[in-house]
Amino acid sequence: MDTLRQNYELAFHITPNLEDADVHKTRQDLEKSITSHGGAISFSREPERVRLAYPVKHQSNAFFGYFNFNLESPESISEIRDELRVNGNILRFLILKQEEESSTKKEDAIRRFAMAEKRKARMKQAEKQAAQKEGPKVDEKVLEEKLEEIIDKL
Repeated sequence: MDTLRQNYELAFHITPNLEDADVHKTRQDLEKSITSHGGAISFSREPERVRLAYPVKHQSNAFFGYFNFNLESPESISEIRDELRVNGNILRFLILKQEEESSTKKEDAIRRFAMAEKRKARMKQAEKQAAQKEGPKVDEKVLEEKLEEIIDKL
């Protein structure tokens, strides 16, 4: 039975008290945790030191990084979460399920673009028709001469 792989994103904060080598090792441990549960990492961002908007576990700084990965079985996510919870170097983490961009979204965007193009074409056509209804333009000098002729005849 062929199952579809679900895409996920794991964002994490590592405690700022670690040396760079320990931060790198913690990142590798997270990567091993994902791959050991059948995950395939598609993108990885190396952790970098950031200032937190508010203290987390009495820390105002942390190393922030994230992974994009996919898994076949959703049950593996709970196992990965359990491993992250017991890891003392992780201040906080978040695992998000990523929605695939469906073909219907693409089709809707194409349809909206086509409708906008039709609307523009209709507006141009309406402008042309309005210009034709105005009739031919008359030169002001010719009009003044005709008015003077009519006035002289009176």
